[in-house]
Parts: sequence; C-alpha cells; structure tokens
Amino acid sequence: MSRSLVCICNMVTENEISSALKKGARSTRDIQHITRAGTSCGRCLVVIDSLVEEYLAKLPEDPQQRIDFQN
Repeated sequence: MSRSLVCICNMVTENEISSALKKGARSTRDIQHITRAGTSCGRCLVVIDSLVEEYLAKLPEDPQQRIDFQN
C-alpha cells in the first residue's frame, strides 16, 4: 500500500485505511467510523469500497463461515 491520499477532505491515506483493515474493519462503514474517510463529500467511497474488497479477497477463507445448507 502506498501513502497516497484517499480522502482529501479528511486527509486519510491508503496506509491508514490498510491499518484499519488489519485491525478488524470489514466494511466501508467500518472504515468511515474508524478513520472518518468518506464522511464529508463522499467522492472517495468508490476507492474505499475497492480497498476493502481487495483486502477481504486476500484473507484466507474461514471454514466455519462456509455453511452449506443444501446437503
């Protein structure tokens, strides 16, 4: 991750969002609550959504979260 600004309004960098994700944030709403990114004009919400999706896609799958009710 880089140091680039994601949220100009609240001066939140990509590193700060990454840190929030590593500490347990799992949604854009979590990122907004922790960092205030995306809570002013909202232009950065698409970028935050993307960062959250990328991070979650890299996490190992938790076998207890995968429940198959079809069988």
